[in-house]
Amino acid sequence: MAIDIQKMNEDFNNFFNKYRNCKFEGATDEEDYVADADEILARYEDAAVSEEEKHALARQCDLLGCKIMMYTDNRKGPEYYHKAIALWPDSYDVHWGYYTTLEEIVENEEYATPELIQDAIDCLTFCIDYCDTPELCREHYINNRYIELGRVYMAAGEFAKAKECAEKSLALEYTESADQLLRRASAKCFSE
Repeated sequence: MAIDIQKMNEDFNNFFNKYRNCKFEGATDEEDYVADADEILARYEDAAVSEEEKHALARQCDLLGCKIMMYTDNRKGPEYYHKAIALWPDSYDVHWGYYTTLEEIVENEEYATPELIQDAIDCLTFCIDYCDTPELCREHYINNRYIELGRVYMAAGEFAKAKECAEKSLALEYTESADQLLRRASAKCFSE
């Protein structure tokens, strides 16, 4: 059964408008948001069969994940991103969007979990592998993706992998960030 993408987008726009000013401060704000989001997803998730339908739904899941993860500690945020990736597994933008939401979380010991760190590694690894031409490498600043991956490996305590990422970034272009990462990772490797 095909879905009406325009109707789906209207439903999600109405949902996002309903919660436009929600700061998730009320006792049930978060629960109401997630319940309403899940209700809309239930209408469309199994019905999305064409690539166009899946991609349109993936964009909505991406937005849901971002909102939940940016404003709450609710565990549904990553689930929405995982749905987006499952619907559109070869999308650079979906993987990159999830990583940018995870970026500050994975380097914060209070919020980082092994699962979120692994998600960040998976997203950045995808983004790096996606850049398989010189044009894509330039367009997506591949040397910066290596630095970001190295920082995630530092947060994970995988200092040898962080050092390797810094070296790959420096091989592409010298930056102060890559040089600093290399020094930090090398010092940690040496002290182990």
